[in-house]
Amino acid sequence: MKKILFSILFLGAWQWSVAQENAATDNAPECVMLTISGNPATHRAVSWRTEVGDTVSLAELVQLRPSPDLAEHAKRVQGNHALWEDGAPDYKMGHKVNFTELLPDTWYAYRVGNGEQWSEWFQFKTASNETKPFSFLYFGDIQNDIKSLGARTLRQAYSHFPDAAFMLFAGDLVGRSERHYWDEFFYAGGWIFGTMPSMPVAGNHEYYPNGDEKRPFSKHWNQIYTMPDNAPNEIYRNRMYYVDYQGVRFVAVDAVNMKDEEDGEMITGWLESVLRSNPCKWCVVFFHYPVYSCSQGRNSESYRNTVKPILEKYGVDLVLQGHDHTYCRGFAMEHVSKDCKNPPMYVVSVGGPKMYGLNVDFWSDRMASDTQLYQHVLIDGDVLSFQTFDVTGKLYDAFKLVKRPGQPNLFIEDESLRFIKMRTSIPESAKKKYTPEDLERYYQRFPE
Repeated sequence: MKKILFSILFLGAWQWSVAQENAATDNAPECVMLTISGNPATHRAVSWRTEVGDTVSLAELVQLRPSPDLAEHAKRVQGNHALWEDGAPDYKMGHKVNFTELLPDTWYAYRVGNGEQWSEWFQFKTASNETKPFSFLYFGDIQNDIKSLGARTLRQAYSHFPDAAFMLFAGDLVGRSERHYWDEFFYAGGWIFGTMPSMPVAGNHEYYPNGDEKRPFSKHWNQIYTMPDNAPNEIYRNRMYYVDYQGVRFVAVDAVNMKDEEDGEMITGWLESVLRSNPCKWCVVFFHYPVYSCSQGRNSESYRNTVKPILEKYGVDLVLQGHDHTYCRGFAMEHVSKDCKNPPMYVVSVGGPKMYGLNVDFWSDRMASDTQLYQHVLIDGDVLSFQTFDVTGKLYDAFKLVKRPGQPNLFIEDESLRFIKMRTSIPESAKKKYTPEDLERYYQRFPE
């Protein structure tokens, strides 16, 4: 009897302990996202979610140390909160904290929570105030089947290049700005998002369909991302911005509304002013819509005629894009204007599993279809090294751009590419976009 009583008491105590532990973790921070909120040498921001009743937004920050006593030396930073998705039956509370006055080129550890329930400790390194070598990861559309298939792109890229400074996303991070898509996106990125900062630009799928009316923007974006406060106005805060990172100016442009009569002129004017005032040696512009279409059935001539002259006028080095669910890389030299001092290198890529077929215009020098890809870009002084890998980690494309005073960038293609066959099969779902004449032209270009 005593043994039975002891077992009952032990089981009850164990169940109580588990219940207490579960209660302590039920409202633990989730969906942690690190971003660069200002000067990359001195600023970072972090966002996260909890249950709606949690209205305390705190972070603890400390210079990285090998001992586990981080909390004893950490500084508490107060943040703010707002409903992550107002009106939804299972809405959450969004939280944000901004870290300022950080030391350049320094490792930090941080955690977020409400003072009782905390996330794990994350760590990051600030940028240098000097022009030093660094690299970053670039992704085209992740968008669909993010948990099952998009996840492998993000994880393989991070595993391959864990020392990259940040992740750059060229729009359509999700198929629709709804909670279950974002839940999949955060599942795919997991703790990586809390460690390696994201630098995103919005795509058309971050907007809600609205018939012929102007499409409303994501109600989640501003809860997730905190970018530098240098947008053309408050409406475009966090989706249009520029960051000067160790000798490179990165410019995020809302290409979706560049086509809008009301906002297009304002957006192009802002882009031109940001490029005109660029103090950096290198310039990378990224937006969602490609200047030169990569997938069959797409050709945005009016958009191209608007943005291309600006990119050429100010000598933009690299233009990173998404939207077309294929891969293209090239200068499009036959279309470059006579007064262009430095032809931009245009790249279109795709990270998720949604695939289209290649455009028969064939403006690019290196192409791919039906292939999930990620890119690693290294800038070291006068040399920009660009590599594209398929999701298995195999090299698919590689080139270098070399700065030359008073001349266009020197382009050097990796010699190993002649041994890497281009993947150009047309996905079955995309074949209906090709006429018989298109297919004949396609198979002349790619006989196999």
